[in-house]
Amino acid sequence: MLDIVLLSIGFLGLVIAALTPRSTIGGAVSLASFSAYFFLNDHAEWYTIIIFILGISLLVFEVFIPDFGIAGIFGVLLILFGLYQTVGDLAQAVRDLSIAFLLSVGLVIILAKKGYSFDNFSKLVLTNNLDTARGYSSNIDYSTLLGKKGKTLTALRPTGKAVFDEVSLDVLSQNERIEENVLIEVIRVEGSKIVVRRVVEDE
Repeated sequence: MLDIVLLSIGFLGLVIAALTPRSTIGGAVSLASFSAYFFLNDHAEWYTIIIFILGISLLVFEVFIPDFGIAGIFGVLLILFGLYQTVGDLAQAVRDLSIAFLLSVGLVIILAKKGYSFDNFSKLVLTNNLDTARGYSSNIDYSTLLGKKGKTLTALRPTGKAVFDEVSLDVLSQNERIEENVLIEVIRVEGSKIVVRRVVEDE
């Protein structure tokens, strides 16, 4: 039972680190929980921990490559393999990982409804790519975009990228998944957060 709790807290910490400004706290909680999980399993080898970390890295990579898919699938498989090699029971590994994932997805949904997105974490990862020479704007006041229409560059799940007048920006959909290359409209701007909705054709 303690294994499930520690594993779940570890994944919840990753969600908090990725979606909220509490990156340091979330990361620390995640690291401590995962460390405790492997420490409690005395027969855990270093290679299983490395495989687990690699799986986590692939999942994080998947977040920033919408619709890529393969990285996420391999990430889950590596995490599952690492857990199986640690606990020695495939059924237990599947159960523990399933519970941790379900709790994490639940937290993601709750935070997304409160307006949080992966923008906080993506700024740390994509800082070198977000410059005006490549079509990005560093201006955090996007109030002039209110009512403007554009197209999605990636799928919004609910966050992603869209283009407005040839400028690529991070946007957040309003409680829906929007596919790539779909016409959208800005319905709300809160500082640097741009909320959009799908434009129905007959509009």
